[in-house]
Amino acid sequence: MVIPPGPPDGNRDSVLWYLAELREETMLLAWGEDVSAEDRRRIVLAATIFGRQFDERVAERPSGSDEVELRRFLMGLMNGVVEEFARREGLDRDEAVEFLGEVVTRDHVLEFNEVLDAYTGGDSGLTLDELLREAVEGREGRALRSRRGEPG
Repeated sequence: MVIPPGPPDGNRDSVLWYLAELREETMLLAWGEDVSAEDRRRIVLAATIFGRQFDERVAERPSGSDEVELRRFLMGLMNGVVEEFARREGLDRDEAVEFLGEVVTRDHVLEFNEVLDAYTGGDSGLTLDELLREAVEGREGRALRSRRGEPG
């Protein structure tokens, strides 16, 4: 049996485990010098919440949904993430929306969620730190493709 990378069973705080797997220079490269240790933890927490809720909701979603259903799905997902994030951080909903609604923060959360997906999938053979660094180094190329309308 192959065990994918990630926090060991029984680890109560996967967020701190993931942060411990990242080098300081990689976090600075990914999130900048102005992002505090608390905000780093919140980015990782939000990414874990988003990933889990996305997986749960996709499993429940009927296939062949139209654009209205997709929009409803995404709004429900984001509301669920905000609610759980607020509860776990001891924030009111408006404070959670303020943090998660900031464009740069949201981009960091979604990027780290993709990194976690690649890491926990276990197929890359790379460390979490290496995957985050790779994602950051690929930002410019993804932005150029996006501006041209090419897939990511």
